Amino acid sequence: MNQDAFYSPSSDATPAPEAKTKPKKRVWYADVIRVTATAMVVLIHVASKDFHRVDVDSFHWQLLNAVNGFSRVSVPLFFMVSGIFFLSPKKEVTAQSIFTKNIWRLAKAFIFWSAVYVLYERIGETPEVSPEAVEQTWWEFIRGNFHLWFLYRLAEVYAIVPILRPITRDKRLIYYFLAVSIIVGILTPTYRQFPIRSTDTLIDNGINFDITLGYAGYMVLGYFLHAYGLPKKVRRLIYIFGGVGAAVTIIGTSVLSLQEGSLNNILYEYLTPNVMAASAAVFLFLKQRFADRELETGRKRMLLKLSQHSFGVYLIHVLIRDLIWRAGWNTTLFTPILSLPLSAVVIALISYALIAILSRNKWFRNVVS
Repeated sequence: MNQDAFYSPSSDATPAPEAKTKPKKRVWYADVIRVTATAMVVLIHVASKDFHRVDVDSFHWQLLNAVNGFSRVSVPLFFMVSGIFFLSPKKEVTAQSIFTKNIWRLAKAFIFWSAVYVLYERIGETPEVSPEAVEQTWWEFIRGNFHLWFLYRLAEVYAIVPILRPITRDKRLIYYFLAVSIIVGILTPTYRQFPIRSTDTLIDNGINFDITLGYAGYMVLGYFLHAYGLPKKVRRLIYIFGGVGAAVTIIGTSVLSLQEGSLNNILYEYLTPNVMAASAAVFLFLKQRFADRELETGRKRMLLKLSQHSFGVYLIHVLIRDLIWRAGWNTTLFTPILSLPLSAVVIALISYALIAILSRNKWFRNVVS
């Protein structure tokens, strides 16, 4: 089953009538970006789990901050990859297919995995059937585990794809929309210090146009960077701003947190200028690195498998992390230089293996891949 933020069709273009028999060319660098973003999400959730275990002024805490801060580009990259395939004028996308195919897939995945996480939280508890307990369980299910917010926001942006698509037919409209989305969806929430967090959903605070517009901006930005070549000077500027953005995220979070004595994660928000700049730079770098690179057959096969299962890895990895941590593992067991990447690798591998096994079953394949 396709999940376009994670798994794309083999091409973003519909072949011309005279070339219908020609094989479609896969956008391999989109798979690279998708797998990279998934790995970064795992790193974020490993690092964030142990912030409370160590002092803010310790090397351990600062390492967690550095890994977490740089990896904030992960979610924007998912939206940007979606833009490649959903916004191409050459690809037929209808409002009906958006709701009956793409959003419905997200809904099925959310229902299944939200139920899994609610049941996991109830393991070992004495069942309670009072009205208050039932209401609380229902609320937890509707809200979803903390990382499932992404499915809500992705569905919101998918819903306005039919509005976004005409914009991509005119380069000037793309510039205009990006300017508006940056002002309304990036600069304004940042200036207001995110009274509504960028990870809140309509269940938390209703529909927030500025937040939705910010993520829609990422989708349009992804299509723009994919479809249009940029002069070398412009690419260099994007890399410079991206490096500055990453530095602001990491160093700024460190300074603010040291001042307060605990984590201040305002600069971790996905809709900040610093994260947006870093996301654009990483996207462009991976595109430049892999767009024209011919991969060996074995590497293509491996990359395809990783990309196909990235959605499932995203959904299950928090469960694997919590099970491992509940068993006594965490990044403080030995030097964080080793424990942090090792934890992420172990969680990612177990998650991938389980999703690969589950996806062999037709029913499970509908909610894991």
